[in-house]
Order: sequence, then C-alpha cells, then structure tokens
Amino acid sequence: LRVKIGITQKQLADHVGLSQSYIARLEKGDLNPTYENVRKIYSVLENYLDKNMNNDILAKDIMTKNVLTVNSTDTIEKGINLMLENGISQLPVLEGNIIVGSITEELINKILNNEKIKNIIKNKKVKDFMEESFPQISENTSVKIISYLLNQYQAILVVSKGKLEGIITKTDLIKALSQKL
Repeated sequence: LRVKIGITQKQLADHVGLSQSYIARLEKGDLNPTYENVRKIYSVLENYLDKNMNNDILAKDIMTKNVLTVNSTDTIEKGINLMLENGISQLPVLEGNIIVGSITEELINKILNNEKIKNIIKNKKVKDFMEESFPQISENTSVKIISYLLNQYQAILVVSKGKLEGIITKTDLIKALSQKL
C-alpha cells in the first residue's frame, strides 16, 4: 500500500516516528509489529489516501457478505470455535435477526488465558460475555466515514432495512483502497 501511494519507507518512518530500517524489516516480514505501531502506520497511510482519493467507494463495494454470526444463547465455546476455525477476530451476536452485541478476539484471549475461567465457561452463553455491538451503517456509506469508524472499532456492520448484509474490517478497507490505487 505504501508503494502504491507513492511514499518512501523513510517518509513513512518519519511520519510514524519509527526508523526506516524498522519499516523495511516489517515489509520483508522479518518482525511482528506491535498493535500500536500498526495503528500508527495505518493512520499515516490513511491520511495520504484521504488527500489523494475521492470518496466514490461505498460500504457495499468493500463489505464482506455472508457474515458469520453467533446467537446470544449459543455457548461461548461455540463462538470461540467458530472464530478459531474461520480465522476471524470478531463476531456479531444476534437474537433472532436483531444485532445485540459482539464478541472479539481480545475477549476470547482473556478467557483462554485464564485457566479458572476457561474451565467454568464451557456451558456459559455468549450473552454472558458479549460486548456492545459494532456500529451499523448503510450500504451507501462513504469510505471516509468507514475509515473514521474503523479507527474506533474493530469492525462495522452493514445493515439494510434492519437486516445484516455485511461486515467491514480494517483488512477489507486496506484491500479495497490498495485495489483502487
């Protein structure tokens, strides 16, 4: 994405407050960055994109359809397994067709890293652990608003007439923007 935008490793490093060698090693895959460094890099790249792009990309263009969900009455174990099996880091929680919350990788990691909790939760319900729902937007929401929301949340849900139509994560946004360049 950096190359497609047309900035050098040095320029990116200067804006992020890291060394050029760090950026080079990151791009080669020689190191795993911290969440904070990824967030900074993402923010800088996003600012460059905002300056050089019009807002003709809409939510419906970049959303992932066929959203995996979990029901609030399902066991938390089922939710964990669904996330692990599909390599995803968040799940919307539904009651019927109504979005009522979310479970995230961060929450799951807390559960899996605590032996006391892990043994107790096997039959606990998702509703006992779920967090607030991800923000909901329409299919015609612009990439600028999507980008802003993804700075605050792990995912955004795309809803049409009260029905969940898709989900957008930072990965979806980056893929869409890099294809646009």
